[in-house]
Amino acid sequence: MTNHMSVDSDLSEGPSVYDPVVLKLSKRLKIRYSQLKYVTFTIIGIALLWPWNAFLSASAYYADRFGHSPGLIKIYSSTMMSVSTIASTLFNYYLSQAQSGVNYTFRVNLGFWITIGIFVFMAISCVSDLFIRMVDSVFFTLLMGMVLASAMATCLAQNGTMAIVNVLGGIYANAVMVGQAVAGVLPACALIISILLVGDRKGAATDDDYVIEKNYGVFVYYITASLIAIVSIVLLYWTDHYRTESAYRALNQLVEDEPITEATEPALEPVMTQEKYVPFSLLWSKLKYIVSTIFLTFSITLIFPVFASNIESTHTDSTNKFFRKEIFIPFIYLIWNLGDLLGRILCGFPRLKMLITNPKTLLVYSISRLIFIPLFWTCNIHPYSAANKSSALINSDLWYILLQLLFGISNGQLCTSCFMIVGDYCDNDDEKEAAGGFTTVFLSVGLAVGSVLSYLLVLAID
Repeated sequence: MTNHMSVDSDLSEGPSVYDPVVLKLSKRLKIRYSQLKYVTFTIIGIALLWPWNAFLSASAYYADRFGHSPGLIKIYSSTMMSVSTIASTLFNYYLSQAQSGVNYTFRVNLGFWITIGIFVFMAISCVSDLFIRMVDSVFFTLLMGMVLASAMATCLAQNGTMAIVNVLGGIYANAVMVGQAVAGVLPACALIISILLVGDRKGAATDDDYVIEKNYGVFVYYITASLIAIVSIVLLYWTDHYRTESAYRALNQLVEDEPITEATEPALEPVMTQEKYVPFSLLWSKLKYIVSTIFLTFSITLIFPVFASNIESTHTDSTNKFFRKEIFIPFIYLIWNLGDLLGRILCGFPRLKMLITNPKTLLVYSISRLIFIPLFWTCNIHPYSAANKSSALINSDLWYILLQLLFGISNGQLCTSCFMIVGDYCDNDDEKEAAGGFTTVFLSVGLAVGSVLSYLLVLAID
């Protein structure tokens, strides 16, 4: 990663910017300012997706928590996704219109501070008798309120982040995309490890006095979400502070006629405050193929959880623990997320030519992913039929794993390419900053439409 992080101009035109060493651990191990920024936006990318994963990963806990209310258990995941996607769509649209005079760094910080407060509160709710003994319907309403607030906080942070990276350059958009993919891989790993170590334990409400035990595992997971947000705030402050310091030093060197050894010329990075309102019509005229690709990519990608949850191993009669449903399905989630991460990382290496810069090619590529739907139907989607133990058209787990890996890679490559090239099709910083909100609107709408269409797919599978 060092090769494409060391200098800001690797993915952009023009001379190198002033890129001083910000941390020197040894003679060989040095961290430059551009590398610090890349790490910062990678961590921010993790923090943007961690709240969503936290609520999803806590599904098992809430299944026990609502032990007396089976109806709430059934609707938890779908309600959580609906509240989150609808709120994100509406709030992202509002933020995309609120442009003039906006300080995007402030938006990022505000979003993360709200996230910290929400997840400290949610962590306490897992170990406090007040919440554990609360009436199920009241706690469910409170929980959905937290999901709503978390979605809005993430919108603030994401809107500000994408506006900033559009101005700084595509490599930092790549950092955000990679961070989000990492946030998808970690929960899948944690889930598999926990099942292997302690088994697939399920609570049962057998009497009226049943009360779920305090869950310190979920407590730690929620606290982790807060800690990642705190680290993001600290790193963003550090990069902003050092931006001012490095520019000041560079200007001093010019005044004193001292040579600049770190780069060919000093450069002041812009303050991320938008001055003029940019209408959607102008952005659409320049970015219509890119945002259409974003919409289609995320709409189609949401078929992945439906198939991942319903397709089982073809070795249904095996005694091997790996082929059991409770291990095989999380493993498939991990495979998809690893593919997604791989696709995003590879876009950051220009020599590999994984970054797609032609918007029309991106759009055609995104539509072509529909071919995965009939391909998934060739797998073991109905593990038990009247005649056979397996009804898979292609009786191979390797075939299914390969499909999920390719589906993940294509998602990572498409979404990362889109967000990395947005700035190249804008003419000034105001347009680049406004494009941050514009693209996240289409991302949110794509997720919302995909979640609705996934219900239809579930009916088709049943």
